[in-house]
Amino acid sequence: MEKRHFSVSQPNNLLTIGDTDVYLTNALEDIVVNYPPRSRYPHEVLQGLWSGPTGIGYLMLQVSSYRPGLLISGQPAAHWALGYVSGSRGHNLRLGSHGCGITDERLSWEAVRAAVSKDIRHVREFVSSVSQVCQVQEFPDEIHYGRAGTLYLLRLVRHWVPESKPLVDPAIDEISNTIIKNGPDWKWHGKRYLGAAHGDVGIVTQLVLTSPSVAPQLESVVTRLLDLQHSDGNWPSHEGHHHGGKTLVQFCHGAPGFLFSLLSLRQHFPTLHDRIDAAIERARECVWNEGLLRKEPSLCHGVFGNALTFPVGPRRDHFLGVATPEHVAEMKRMDPTGTVFQRADYGRAYSTLTSYTPGAVWAWLQSKEETPRMLAYNDFDEILALDGRNVEVPVQVA
Repeated sequence: MEKRHFSVSQPNNLLTIGDTDVYLTNALEDIVVNYPPRSRYPHEVLQGLWSGPTGIGYLMLQVSSYRPGLLISGQPAAHWALGYVSGSRGHNLRLGSHGCGITDERLSWEAVRAAVSKDIRHVREFVSSVSQVCQVQEFPDEIHYGRAGTLYLLRLVRHWVPESKPLVDPAIDEISNTIIKNGPDWKWHGKRYLGAAHGDVGIVTQLVLTSPSVAPQLESVVTRLLDLQHSDGNWPSHEGHHHGGKTLVQFCHGAPGFLFSLLSLRQHFPTLHDRIDAAIERARECVWNEGLLRKEPSLCHGVFGNALTFPVGPRRDHFLGVATPEHVAEMKRMDPTGTVFQRADYGRAYSTLTSYTPGAVWAWLQSKEETPRMLAYNDFDEILALDGRNVEVPVQVA
């Protein structure tokens, strides 16, 4: 079976990265030129934060926070954030068409629209939709299609619109209580998944980052997840998945997603610090050994997401160096099989989480951060909310 990853270079051959601001600007220019805002969007492109204009709009909102003075095609990122959320989604944007998580267009669009506009009317519309969708018992509890994703979206609105707290907190309490009541035997498609995108660690991460007071109720779940780590530092994708050479080392399933989670959760579980620290060390070794992925660099399935699990230093720089545009082009040129850096974006070239260019934007934004975050997962919390960054965003959204 062909390996999913490349072998890591010898220490004296590790790559370095130059001016990441150049890469960032070029990637942003690529997006606005080749995937510009439209006055209306066909239904098939609307996939919430995962893929489509809403995800790109949210990415631009984050850029406006990190780099408020940066111009993209002559306009600040806030201008582009407004542009991507303003286009029509049609007159029948069905609630819950993709569950109630971050892939649902209506929930995600209403949340990002509120975050961009800071308009409390938009907050109320979003909370009203949340109350309707979350009455559906059949939805799962994971983040992409389920209630943990709803929690993330509520936390997103509370973060970007602080005055929304009285409106969103009752919904947060209701949804959190439902998820906890359904657990800890959470399942997706009949299996108990463990990873960030569809499983236990993703659910726990959203619960705790949204409401830190629930952490004591979840300590046994975190302990059990730590117990399931393999000796090589990875985790199985789901309960009962035996270690046999097919485990994934990428954000959605495996050690990278656990690393983003554990680094955020650590402060909330003081009695588990030693165990979490040991798990982080083993998981980083796993990512170093098996995480230089052959798939096209992206946040969810590729080198970009994996690079951001390392601390500042040569390992992070090497992974990011592999993913620079010039190195990707050279690797493809030298590959006679045509299998190096194959796309894994499900045919969506500007998918926020699974395609190259949006992932590059987030990676270059995070490349020098002491503890990088994952977009649409743990990209803010109560600590980041106090970091003093200001966002200049237009206030009128149709």
